Amino acid sequence: MANPLGAAIIGTAHSHARGHLASLRKSKNWEFIAAAEPDPDLLAKAKAHPDWSGVKWMPVDELLANEKIEMVCIETDPLDALTYSLRSVEAGKHTRIDKPPGINLHLLRKIYDEADRKHLNVQMGYVYRYNPAFRLAHRAITENWLGPVRSVICQMNDEQTAESRRRLDSYPGGQFYEICCHLLDPLMWFLGEPKRVSATLRHTEDFDDRAEDDVQATFEFDPAVAVIKSHTRDGKRYFCVFGENGSIQIDDPDRPKVRLALTAPHGEFNAGAHNVDVGPSERYTPDLDDLAGAIRERRGVEFFTPQHDLAVQRVLLEACGMTV
Repeated sequence: MANPLGAAIIGTAHSHARGHLASLRKSKNWEFIAAAEPDPDLLAKAKAHPDWSGVKWMPVDELLANEKIEMVCIETDPLDALTYSLRSVEAGKHTRIDKPPGINLHLLRKIYDEADRKHLNVQMGYVYRYNPAFRLAHRAITENWLGPVRSVICQMNDEQTAESRRRLDSYPGGQFYEICCHLLDPLMWFLGEPKRVSATLRHTEDFDDRAEDDVQATFEFDPAVAVIKSHTRDGKRYFCVFGENGSIQIDDPDRPKVRLALTAPHGEFNAGAHNVDVGPSERYTPDLDDLAGAIRERRGVEFFTPQHDLAVQRVLLEACGMTV
């Protein structure tokens, strides 16, 4: 097996930061070298947390100057991510940006342009890209098992504490920005760019803030119409695709239960309804393994191009009420 590639993390504020740390530490493709946390309060909190035990901490400049580090995961708060992502790419590092990548679309484009100029990979941290249930759905759609897709209905809820709501309140679109981006990414992987976006962003919970905690957006394609919904009252999650000749329903995507219905046989499936065992879903590790392969093979990551990433970000910001 090839020697592992050097990896590092900038930031600890993101909810996925410790998951990335664990995945890098156990991976045979990566050698975790160091982390940087530019915020003194967050650094002190991380040093006191057992998950960060044994980590070598260094300033951001020192980390980016370290020639052993070939890839950096950006795990800051999303609103701070693009500044550090640009610094990482300018330092010659392949870069993984956790979701969603800030709110400055112009700066995100600059990051991709700089990465292209330097022949570097930039990978987004959306959690369902390597999920086997979504890979099956992509196959069903691209191989036309379902016929023309007419509707997509999906929901991704996430309960929030008073503390986490403060973060939510700082984001445009609140819950849509924070959570629904994970569903918008595969939706556009399946169907491309929508022709029209309309959103309803409401504050309905009894908290003394203005966080948009009950949200919904409609995306019009040709001929499909898709709805993405989210609220903060429970953790229910699903993704359902309905075509003229079949459907696929993904319940509880992190522990996927898949129901496939077909009017005609396709692939290894007969006509009829099937409960499909796609196996377990693991976050972070498959993404990081593909990124390691892309670096070694001097290719892009599977399926997801810079053009896709930029389109998803533009549509996300539009759904969150921003002018782009």
